[in-house]
Amino acid sequence: MTRFPNSPRRAAPSSRVAQVQPETAQQIDPLSGITARIFVFVVGLVNVGTAIGLALSNGSEVTLPALQIAGIVVLVAAYVYFVWAAEPYRKRVTFRRFSLVFALVALASVFDALSQFGADTAVRNDWGPICLALLLMLAGPYRHPLEIVGFTVIALALVSVTTVIVEASRTAGPYFIALSIVGTPILAIGIGSAIYAGYLISGLTADRAAAAAARDRRDQADRREAIEEFLGRDIRALRSEVLPFFRHLKAQDALTPADIDKAAELQTRLRASIVSNLSADPLEDVVGSFVDPDHLSRRLSEQQRAAVRAVIAFLADQPSINRRDITLSFEITDTAMCGTLHCVVASDRALASRAAPFVGLLQFAFASVTDELAADDAHLTFSF
Repeated sequence: MTRFPNSPRRAAPSSRVAQVQPETAQQIDPLSGITARIFVFVVGLVNVGTAIGLALSNGSEVTLPALQIAGIVVLVAAYVYFVWAAEPYRKRVTFRRFSLVFALVALASVFDALSQFGADTAVRNDWGPICLALLLMLAGPYRHPLEIVGFTVIALALVSVTTVIVEASRTAGPYFIALSIVGTPILAIGIGSAIYAGYLISGLTADRAAAAAARDRRDQADRREAIEEFLGRDIRALRSEVLPFFRHLKAQDALTPADIDKAAELQTRLRASIVSNLSADPLEDVVGSFVDPDHLSRRLSEQQRAAVRAVIAFLADQPSINRRDITLSFEITDTAMCGTLHCVVASDRALASRAAPFVGLLQFAFASVTDELAADDAHLTFSF
């Protein structure tokens, strides 16, 4: 990654490490988070409503009302946090955030089971396992299939242990029927959610690959058109001198000092003409510093160029950022061509939240994007 001479040295951020991990459906398609969050809100209402309804209808079996109330409070807190974490214009629902939601719902399930200790005659009306199953259903857009399988196994183990403990306080077994009642919904919905997550990820990945292939074909066509246009008009005068010079050298089959001087002159004029054409890039006019020694910006597609200009316009409109401080550079790495946007920020902690839609716009246009948006520094890298 390019380091700028005047930029402060930063430690390697966690986002670079996370780039190695497989992407979730939400990471591949950030705009899907808008619909997914509505789903989270609706299922959260269903979860809380189910818990309250079953708690009221099953009141005769509740021996510790305080634990029952605590379980419902924890469940409400879990979904309030989940709805907040799923806000599409904030950071993504990371593994840590989903794990916290899962832990809170699991704790609520334990409180529900223990509140009926010694009096639970029908585990089928316990709301704890139902809420865990519905939470696993929500994991599809936010987590990887293997992670969902792991959460499913943990949920099965948890409800099995609590069911056996509660059942043992009332009967001596067997517990097969009770375990089947509480475990079947969790197993079925958990495996279904993992399959759904895999289907989403594979479909979105295929769509992104197809879009990248179409973009490459369009870029090649644009480059061919640019070359044809360049050779057809921009250096027509030079062609009238270069081609006769080559014919002259071929005819005399010798190279004189005068020919060497003539070749050097034509080379200088040709290079100056090419550089003049390549340097006329509109991106140079919208940033304070533009670094593109290899003229990679000319390879950007129309969609990519529009995305970069939109991000630059957003940054320039921020009161905490001066347009003259925005630097746009391009370089060739071992694996791809990369562009970097960098600017100093005047203490703006909310910049990351406001910039999230524009980062998503870059993710639609480029193969990969790394964002490092802090209160005093903004750094965006995109490859193509």
